[in-house]
Amino acid sequence: ASIDTRNADRDGHLRTGDFFDAESYPTITFVSTDVEAVDEDTLRVAGDLTIKGETRPVTFTGEFGGVAVDPFGTTRAGFSASTTISRKDFGITWNAALEAGGVMVSDKVKIEIDAEFTAPQN
Repeated sequence: ASIDTRNADRDGHLRTGDFFDAESYPTITFVSTDVEAVDEDTLRVAGDLTIKGETRPVTFTGEFGGVAVDPFGTTRAGFSASTTISRKDFGITWNAALEAGGVMVSDKVKIEIDAEFTAPQN
């Protein structure tokens, strides 16, 4: 329900039943089931992605950015990852034909995650 594409009209349409039906399904969740180190910098994170009540297995491929202690003494770790899904697998089928041919919205959607984790403070 908190989607923000920096376009209020588009955000409103994405919240409707045409796309995410945010009133009925206000959250999208990912629950990891496995993490595999491919090499020193690359990870694969497998898990279950749930959108609009549909759960499908997906695998994110990512890069571990490292661990550092910030100027305030907090230990932080960075990670970025991405995967591509079929939106139709999650019941998101709305589209519109374009005058020049083709359709407005691709079936393939790339999901990108940039995350930072902090260690608990004592």
